[in-house]
Amino acid sequence: MTPPLLIAWFQRRGIYYGWVIVAVMFVTLFVSLGFRFSFGVYYSAILDETGWKRADTASVVSAAMIIYAFTAALAGYLFDRLGARVVFTFGALCMGAGLMLCASVETLAGLTLVYGVMLGLSYAMLGFIPHMAIVPRWFVQQRGLASALTLAGVGLGSLAIAAISAELIARIGWRETLWWFGAAAMVVLIPLNVLFHRHSAGAVGLAHDGTSREPAAQAAPEPHGTTIREALREPAFWLLALAVAATGVCTMVIVVHQTRMLVDMGYSLTLASLIFGVQGVLRAGGGLIWGPVSDRIGRSSCVVLICAISLVGLALLWFASLLPPEAHGLRIALLAGYLLTYGIGFNGISPVYASAVSDRFSGKNLGTILGLLDLGFGLGAALGPWWAGWMFDRYGNYSSVILAVAMCVVITGYGLWAATRKRAQVQGDS
Repeated sequence: MTPPLLIAWFQRRGIYYGWVIVAVMFVTLFVSLGFRFSFGVYYSAILDETGWKRADTASVVSAAMIIYAFTAALAGYLFDRLGARVVFTFGALCMGAGLMLCASVETLAGLTLVYGVMLGLSYAMLGFIPHMAIVPRWFVQQRGLASALTLAGVGLGSLAIAAISAELIARIGWRETLWWFGAAAMVVLIPLNVLFHRHSAGAVGLAHDGTSREPAAQAAPEPHGTTIREALREPAFWLLALAVAATGVCTMVIVVHQTRMLVDMGYSLTLASLIFGVQGVLRAGGGLIWGPVSDRIGRSSCVVLICAISLVGLALLWFASLLPPEAHGLRIALLAGYLLTYGIGFNGISPVYASAVSDRFSGKNLGTILGLLDLGFGLGAALGPWWAGWMFDRYGNYSSVILAVAMCVVITGYGLWAATRKRAQVQGDS
């Protein structure tokens, strides 16, 4: 089916093609970031098989996040010029080939090199930045809803891929599982993105939000907005950079080490993976909650609420980690409380962060600015997992790691609160 016929086919059925784009992005994030956030399952299996130290093994993820940090802005730049079909196809090739190569690597250095380079590139090309740059090209009035539905793929993908991975690892081992996931990623993502992605509503003669199908009714182009130089001069940029760097530490420490922490507490890998997957679903739910709430009560107030709930959750996790196996019922209750509060809380903060950046730096350079900010996320995400593994190797527990994650939650909250509060004051003064 040629592109004009494809668009017309959906139009005849009353379906705005922007929602097809959202569906494609949902599936892409379901596979790509769903796998990234499920790496803790593989981390535990690799430790069991190889006996490598936790810090050394976590450096596999750290290498990928370093590559991500220094290619996120490039991914946004290439997206603006080449479009989603080219960038996402290349990202899917990197992901699929990288996972298949990882399955055959025997040494830690080899695994770090292959996973770091290939998966780091794929996370940049298939990740948060290009997807959030697509949504404004199709939606204005329903931009928040489209963003939330797109990002829901990350949380639901975490549940599905973590559960499937744990089951496959138990049956065929982590190497074979990586190989099959690599093959599946290419089979699913390459045709899907090549066939269905279109660069913008205007490029196919549609208006934003599907308000008209006529080219004459296309939405006016977005204003140029903040330049890169202007953004770098604003204190708000650096406050947001501080917040997103701390978010990187929090996110990837939990992603890499939570499953192993639960295994250390005596739970099976399958159950620990399911618990982690449930947190992914709560991530999706939290995003759908906090995005609209932040529109109503303001970004700064919403951030304070999210971080307060998240700190309660981390306190519950810390108490649960101290209890002996005999206190089974109480430990389950504490873990359930942690999953609910931290899962809906901090794990759902991404739409609020994205909205805060858009509020401050809207315009044609938004994607590049998001990419520059994500340099901090990548560096924080690279440092966090390695440091957490090093702390466990040295002290034999995760107590100090949980405390550090709590401190990073506070730093994230302060950065976002200060940046969004200052924006509100400026708007009020004007």
